[in-house]
Amino acid sequence: MNRFHRFRVSRVLRFSLAGFLVVAPACNTEVDLFLPGDPVPIVYCLLNPDSSHQYVRIGQTYMIPLDNPDYKPSSEDLLIQEEVEVYLAAEYSDSRQDIYYGKLINPYPKDSGLFPQEANQVYRIDCKLLPACSYSLYIHFLESNRVVYAQTKSFGTGFTILDPEPVLGRSVNLFHNQDFFVRFVPVTYGSIYQSTMTFRYDELYQGARVHRSLVLPQKLITEADTTRKFIEQRISGERFLIDISRFIQPSEGVARIPVGFDFYITCGGDDLAIKINAENNTQSFSVLEVNSFDNAFGVFSCMSHRHVSGFPVSPFTMDTLALSALTRSLGFLTAAAIDSLNHEKNN
Repeated sequence: MNRFHRFRVSRVLRFSLAGFLVVAPACNTEVDLFLPGDPVPIVYCLLNPDSSHQYVRIGQTYMIPLDNPDYKPSSEDLLIQEEVEVYLAAEYSDSRQDIYYGKLINPYPKDSGLFPQEANQVYRIDCKLLPACSYSLYIHFLESNRVVYAQTKSFGTGFTILDPEPVLGRSVNLFHNQDFFVRFVPVTYGSIYQSTMTFRYDELYQGARVHRSLVLPQKLITEADTTRKFIEQRISGERFLIDISRFIQPSEGVARIPVGFDFYITCGGDDLAIKINAENNTQSFSVLEVNSFDNAFGVFSCMSHRHVSGFPVSPFTMDTLALSALTRSLGFLTAAAIDSLNHEKNN
């Protein structure tokens, strides 16, 4: 059975857990699932190979009836008002399974009126993932006897960053005609990547110093070729200056000091890549056409993060921020002015 399905609007299948385990391998991906007005579970679970705790978020929405576009949902449409059993199965090639059960937790305070516990449930599963292992997620709604199911595969290799690598004395150059490159090793069963760069700077005004930061996400990279030695993502120096000019506003009397760069790099599993690429496909009829789950909407995949921080801004980049036509109105100090300021502070 394919892990991703194209849904037609139809009724929720309801059957016993035992029956589901028997018939699931033979089910057709064109099976009718929902009718307008039916409550529809929404499930998100991104397994983290770097953690011993996995989290499953369960919500519920509804399908608008075609003959009643002004349909107002009832509490039954939006709230989960029955007991739910959640568990994760690690499945091995010799047909063995290890079962890990989820525990309902309440990690974030919720408004009792707008965001009750019943509208957004979070389950924690205590499980350390094995590499290149098939995992199945089961969610059993006990009263209505509905079963939600999905399967994914964990990363076969760890997520390794080659660059940026912290080296004593190294700084980041980003300016006109000078780009910066992020490099990492491809991950088996991971095929979508994104780098996020955070630019940190201080603002000085009337003797007060305030720490600021600007988060600059880079483009998504989809790459399934795991035979490559590394994957490279270019961060444009020209684009960096343009983004600084767009997102930081001039402020009279404020001097700004570039401090450094942090990098946050994320790898997503093959199933997450399929989902994201489908949602980015403008020719797709609906973002719900591609889906991880039987009997629900959502995504079940893997995700891993790496954080590399504390890279100083090079003197060339400081001077460019201070003097470039794009950014010179923003009050950034030159490298020489910053050195003079630090000298005065230390004496």
